[in-house]
Amino acid sequence: MARVEKSETLEVFDGNGSVWTAVVESVTKRETIARVRQSRQVSPPSLELILAMSMIRIPAFELALEKAVEVGVTRIVPFTAARSNVGAGHRHDRWMRIIIEAAKQSKHYYLPKLDQPIAFAEVLSLPASSKIIFAERGGGPLKPALAGSPVLYLIGPEGGWTDEELTTAGKNGFQLVSLGAAVLKAETVAIVGAALIRYELE
Repeated sequence: MARVEKSETLEVFDGNGSVWTAVVESVTKRETIARVRQSRQVSPPSLELILAMSMIRIPAFELALEKAVEVGVTRIVPFTAARSNVGAGHRHDRWMRIIIEAAKQSKHYYLPKLDQPIAFAEVLSLPASSKIIFAERGGGPLKPALAGSPVLYLIGPEGGWTDEELTTAGKNGFQLVSLGAAVLKAETVAIVGAALIRYELE
């Protein structure tokens, strides 16, 4: 509520689809008082888009988290792969703050869910209609791999996937997808992948 002025109109949401329009009536150093003028309930996103992101360097992970939420992912699942940055750590409270700010920025009225980190093998068992694993080599185009919502897409570590991981993912129903000849950073693939999936399915 900082930096607001009297008579300013605000939009407030609870992260679960409830939205209120309010007008600021008074502002002091200690409190801001606003009167609700209108409320509404927003339908949930038609596309359930799940980003499963390998643990990478913290700044890169947080950039991917912020921008993927802005683009429209509805759930984030951190996981550890063979070449993950095991020293990256998990900062759930900080990451939730990033998610909230990104959702506010892009006016996503349903707050994306942030899971606790899991192992690669557990990621493979997550249910989804479309299962995609982005890789630098050997992948096909995105569109044929999309069978509808929910969409689960996997982003590998900075060191890349191992051959065993790619083979195991394929045996578990994942489609190998490439974004072209350019070698992209993991955080870039997380963001671009979300945007392309939304473009194809919405």
